[in-house]
Amino acid sequence: MPLKERLFQTLGKLEKAKALLGKVHPVAGMEGLFVVESESQPRKRYLVDLEAETCTCPAYAQGKTRPCKHQVAVVLSLWLREKRRAQVETRAAERPVA
Repeated sequence: MPLKERLFQTLGKLEKAKALLGKVHPVAGMEGLFVVESESQPRKRYLVDLEAETCTCPAYAQGKTRPCKHQVAVVLSLWLREKRRAQVETRAAERPVA
């Protein structure tokens, strides 16, 4: 598959993952485990395990897409959180000390 098509697929998956950002929740006490709420089914949730690189969604289970949008959403959420934390730390370091 040509690069352009692969990147279009990746960007499409990223767009779907962005829609899930408010639906990503870490599992308390379980490093690397996250629950991601379904976009289309209000009570449906999927478990993403970053260490095992798995997701319980049908698309992942059937091998249709890897990584799936839920895995991408988790990593995007973590990346944005780290980026915000770094910005806060930078601003705090730049404040003059009285």
